[in-house]
Amino acid sequence: MIRVIVIVDNTAHRPDLRTEHGFACWIETGDARLLFDTGQGAALAPNAQTLGIELARADAIALSHGHYDHTGGLPSAWAAPANTPLYLHAGALAARYRVSGGTAKEISMPRPVRELVAQHMESVRYVSQPTEIAPGAWLTGYVPRRHHEEVAEPEPFFLDPSGQRPDALVDDQALYLVTGTGVIVLLGCAHAGAINTLDHIRDLTGNAPLQAVIGGMHLRAASAERLAWTVAQLQRLNPGLLVPAHCTGAPAAAALAMAFGDRCRPCGAGATFDFGNGNQTTTTKEKHIC
Repeated sequence: MIRVIVIVDNTAHRPDLRTEHGFACWIETGDARLLFDTGQGAALAPNAQTLGIELARADAIALSHGHYDHTGGLPSAWAAPANTPLYLHAGALAARYRVSGGTAKEISMPRPVRELVAQHMESVRYVSQPTEIAPGAWLTGYVPRRHHEEVAEPEPFFLDPSGQRPDALVDDQALYLVTGTGVIVLLGCAHAGAINTLDHIRDLTGNAPLQAVIGGMHLRAASAERLAWTVAQLQRLNPGLLVPAHCTGAPAAAALAMAFGDRCRPCGAGATFDFGNGNQTTTTKEKHIC
């Protein structure tokens, strides 16, 4: 049995859980407890407590990329750095900015978090290629950009506040769980492209079926053409469960719900997904059995 619990998201299933622009998931397998991303910081610890999750019991922490809304909560979770490995791409520590209309906003990993990482380098594990962080649980490392459609639309992300050095977000990675009935994929923001990421994982797993895809797909500013292409590609990949979250955007989530029907489920803090026998039903608004 594998359980995925969304701790932080832009929305929530329950009124007793906090929301913020960010993402974090707790994963329980038969062998390990994993934390994937940490949100901005304000929601992680209180939501985990409400959900009965002991963050200090994580066997490993993995970061999808170095933006503040996925890394800011790390101090709440990394209570015992010497005992808990932290997995991230080295590029996640870079300073980065969103530059729009001549105005720059820093969107890096917060400085206190970078300082915390620097203080505990003995526990840091840099990931640049596919890496197993627990039995059956893998990080993709760098995701090849194979589809022009997912890199053709310019992004306002830069490595300098003057907007002269575009940020290719080479640190973007996904977490995937290999099971006997398919692969469960967790996306942070999929800045590398959701389809690029999923095709890469399919290559790494011998084209194993996609049992589930959960997380941010970075489609909130996608053009109509890009969105239609993404929907068609997801139909090609045929995931058993699709859970758009965080930066996917309402128009994209609506398009996915129309295309996939009952296979597309809402996310939100408190959403829980159990994977085991391959059958899929819904038991409550915030819990899904797959």
